[in-house]
Amino acid sequence: MKSTGKKALLLGVGLVAAIVAAAQSFVIANQRRAPARSVALGMPPVGAAKASLSRQLQGVRLARKPKSVPSALEVRLAREAFASDPLAVSALPVLIQSLQGQGKAVQSRQLLTLASRLTRRDNLINAMLIDDAMAKDNPERAVTLLGQAMTVSFEVRDLYVGRMAAATVSPGALQALPPILGRNPKWAEDYWLAVLANPAAIQQAAKVRQRIAGAPWKLDKANESDLRLIVELAARGYPASAFNLAHALGLPQPPAGELLTNPGFDRQPRYAPIDWELLQTGDIGANIEAKEGALLLSSLPDASGIAARQIVHLTQPGGYRVQWNMSGLADRKDAAVKLRLSCAERGKGGTQIAPATLVEGTGSARIEVPASNCNWYWATIELDTTAGDAGVDIAIRRLSLQRAAGAAPKVAAPVS
Repeated sequence: MKSTGKKALLLGVGLVAAIVAAAQSFVIANQRRAPARSVALGMPPVGAAKASLSRQLQGVRLARKPKSVPSALEVRLAREAFASDPLAVSALPVLIQSLQGQGKAVQSRQLLTLASRLTRRDNLINAMLIDDAMAKDNPERAVTLLGQAMTVSFEVRDLYVGRMAAATVSPGALQALPPILGRNPKWAEDYWLAVLANPAAIQQAAKVRQRIAGAPWKLDKANESDLRLIVELAARGYPASAFNLAHALGLPQPPAGELLTNPGFDRQPRYAPIDWELLQTGDIGANIEAKEGALLLSSLPDASGIAARQIVHLTQPGGYRVQWNMSGLADRKDAAVKLRLSCAERGKGGTQIAPATLVEGTGSARIEVPASNCNWYWATIELDTTAGDAGVDIAIRRLSLQRAAGAAPKVAAPVS
């Protein structure tokens, strides 16, 4: 009997131990995936489960109301988590946000600092540290934190690159960003795409991109996001930034005295609109044949519009000489090709500038640019066949714009 009793007792203890072990395994396995079940079971390590549950509740709340404060349940779970497990770091954001909601900014910041010493892998804590640095007008620290966060948690790059793009607006980012982006990290392209979606950041971002194109980083090969950034700069009224960035990334300088980029049409344009931007419409087409050194224009009957354009830098008013070589209009007196200059800077310029009309063969004409506060102009090639009943095919093999000899300005142009 005694032997049987001992066996039963051992069997009972073993069964209890197995149940406890199974329960603890359940808690451990579900403390992140299903923390509510782990908490309900009440078995150790319940602290981590409560921390995860408070964090999940916080996530649901912030998704619905980003500026809301933690609920009493979230705070209670977070505090209980730390009471049983001092390393339950996933509950820290709840407590930090709770202190913020109570107006205890100093305590909240102190806890955030302590949290950063406990972990560098918690995405929400990292985001809070970055936002805190931005709130304290410390973009250098914010960018450094962003760089660190990206190295340890590439999976949430969208969260971080959005903050980095926002931090780019600050003047201090011009010193903080190049050492990080100059290493061309894996997430760099995501950052540049985030910048393109943030109009407030693009001008400062262009300065950053131009800086890392030079020594010691030498990232001077333009990729698709660089070309889009140049387009965006021009479209948003920053032609000087677009011009400087295009040349930093490899756009060849025109011959001495020449104001148009690629005047001989001997290469395909990549850096539009600092280089030629070819505007294809349903009625007018434009294409560059680099081997032939020609800009080919074609149109349907009764068509009118801009076929190609680029931004040029004119620092002085006065006379400018247009020279060209063109074929395709010998028998078409009812069609016209013009080069027009118009201010590309928002809110600047004034008097409309009379265009130069290009005729068959080799020719020259003069354009008078009046004094104004504008230094950046659109040079547009316009094609008009509205006076005829047939389309045209035209080849322009050279188009030059230079300062006219002896054309001294009457009034000094304002510096942009």
